[in-house]
Amino acid sequence: MNAQIIAACEAFSRGESTAALDFIADSIEWHIVGDRTIDGNAAVKEMCEDAASQGKANFQNGRVIKGKNHIIVEGADLDTDVHYCDIYTIEKEQIMEITSYCLAGIE
Repeated sequence: MNAQIIAACEAFSRGESTAALDFIADSIEWHIVGDRTIDGNAAVKEMCEDAASQGKANFQNGRVIKGKNHIIVEGADLDTDVHYCDIYTIEKEQIMEITSYCLAGIE
């Protein structure tokens, strides 16, 4: 897997979606577990634009795991007690699927 696709996945997880858009497949499925599934490149782009209009996220990636066809990025929002894990499925140097898990800390 090339370094550009890995960097794109890491950027997407940090909330910097514009760096990843060229690598997102037209038929992408983004599963936000417990919330919804977003189908298609245009819908993902729209969701990212809506998020960006709310301000820059303060996400910091932690561990990145690289497999044959998958990249897993773990991290946290530094302004809240929310932690995330994004699992990217890669085929032909394109992000075909993202599964995102978000967990809020328990007080």
